[in-house]
Amino acid sequence: MSDAEFSKMINNYFQNDYRERGKVKWNGYFLSDHTSALKREAQTKNSVPVKLPMMSLTACQNILRHASANYEFVTVQQNIEDTDGNLVPNVTGLVDGFSDLGVYINESYITFENIRAVVKEE
Repeated sequence: MSDAEFSKMINNYFQNDYRERGKVKWNGYFLSDHTSALKREAQTKNSVPVKLPMMSLTACQNILRHASANYEFVTVQQNIEDTDGNLVPNVTGLVDGFSDLGVYINESYITFENIRAVVKEE
């Protein structure tokens, strides 16, 4: 068989007979912890936070200061709605620091004017 005939046979195979399996061939590479992490991420992205009662700015700042001093976890709900009218996801973590206009929680900056409620985690 000459090189030209072989090349023609190979091109014919890939153009007419070969069927790409797409994602199916890569599924074996996903470990169970990867799959569960992807499911968990999708769940958190699709969850809609329940609106907490509006708190005063002073009460929120007091909880944040206490949590910062005692290395406690807090959940901050912002009073920002997405295009569907749902609140943006809550931010949970340790208080990293303060500025004049807001607070840092897990490297996320939240301005005081956007805070709806703060809950100390147990």
